[in-house]
Amino acid sequence: MAYQFSIFNACLDYKYVNDIESINLLCYPDIKSCDYNKKIDEMERHGLKYICNYGNLTIFNKKLKSFRILGKGHSSLVFLAYFKNMGVKAVKVRRVDSKRKSLVEEAIKLIKTSKFGVSPKVYYYSDDFIVMEYVGMVNLEYIIKNLNFKEAKNYMLESINTARLLDKIGILHSELSRPWRNIFFPSFPVEFPAIIIDLESSSNGCGNVNKIVGSLLNKMGITNGKERINMLLSSYKKGNCNEIIFNEIKKELISLFNSIA
Repeated sequence: MAYQFSIFNACLDYKYVNDIESINLLCYPDIKSCDYNKKIDEMERHGLKYICNYGNLTIFNKKLKSFRILGKGHSSLVFLAYFKNMGVKAVKVRRVDSKRKSLVEEAIKLIKTSKFGVSPKVYYYSDDFIVMEYVGMVNLEYIIKNLNFKEAKNYMLESINTARLLDKIGILHSELSRPWRNIFFPSFPVEFPAIIIDLESSSNGCGNVNKIVGSLLNKMGITNGKERINMLLSSYKKGNCNEIIFNEIKKELISLFNSIA
């Protein structure tokens, strides 16, 4: 209940969609190169009421006045918003200076993977917007920094399970060699599910398990048993991400993690 209440409180500080702060977010980073009336109309037609001043990232801009958002990349921003018929959702908006012409391809991948519980559910998408499920603020980086190994191990294993699902779907995430801000736990402190975000630069293929396991072992400074796991990971990749080999990898990791914890 406490976690749900914190999400409710996230939108106590907000700007309406036609306020100057909201317009500058929708048209970031250059309002002069943007048809903001078109963007406002599109969002209002789908029920967006206001944009929440909430998140770990602060946009430093004279007109935005240190407005807080969920994330910023080279091609998009992600912010929290309140919709009349849907409640609080995350919104990805394509940046005006983005080299990407559309968010549609990413949205289609999200829709495909969300059916398996891998990624956030999508409620609406277009060239400029993806409206999707809000997955909270607790990511793998938070888990590693704030929990001891015994507390963190189940979150790490759940991350690997989700990476396995992504391998089975056949989508290779480009950023999972640095997974800390790409894996979230919306039901924290419950470990399940681990949700993977940001599929914009993904490709067809498998090997997500390799990326996450390798990153976790390096991050935690684990060397004991690493040679055996690396051998299995190599076989997993060469074997087109075989289920039997994955089960062996997971068995080795559970044994290793239990010996540390």
